[in-house]
Amino acid sequence: MISLKSKNSISFYNKFLGFLIKNGNKTKAKKIVDKSFTLASKNSKKSVIFLLKLVFSRLSVFVESKTIRVRKKAHIVPFPVSLNRRFYLVSRWLMKAVSQNSNKISTHLKIKNEILLLLKKSQSKAFKLKQLNNKQVVLNRSNAHFRW
Repeated sequence: MISLKSKNSISFYNKFLGFLIKNGNKTKAKKIVDKSFTLASKNSKKSVIFLLKLVFSRLSVFVESKTIRVRKKAHIVPFPVSLNRRFYLVSRWLMKAVSQNSNKISTHLKIKNEILLLLKKSQSKAFKLKQLNNKQVVLNRSNAHFRW
């Protein structure tokens, strides 16, 4: 079992755990998350808490884009993101990157590989999803006046 000390690490861990829970099997999801982070910490020689904070800091954003309808037109508008929403977005992008991985390996190894790619600052799929969001926000920053 992973021992966590900071409140933000616990919150991110729980949000990420919630993405893996299928059919109410929380113990199985907890084993997958714990196993993937312990394997990543053994390979990188970094602590689990450091890896949790690293994943969150590399994939965290402060602005996201949403579609708003005004006068029968749809506009993409940038909105600020709260801390809980950032936890959700990071977890969603990480799990989307894991689900797009077509290798015939188990889920905890896919998560471990994604974490190690984020650690090495190489282009992981989750980081590409973050960059796509940032590009969308920058392209539509002129629509910020629709946010009321």
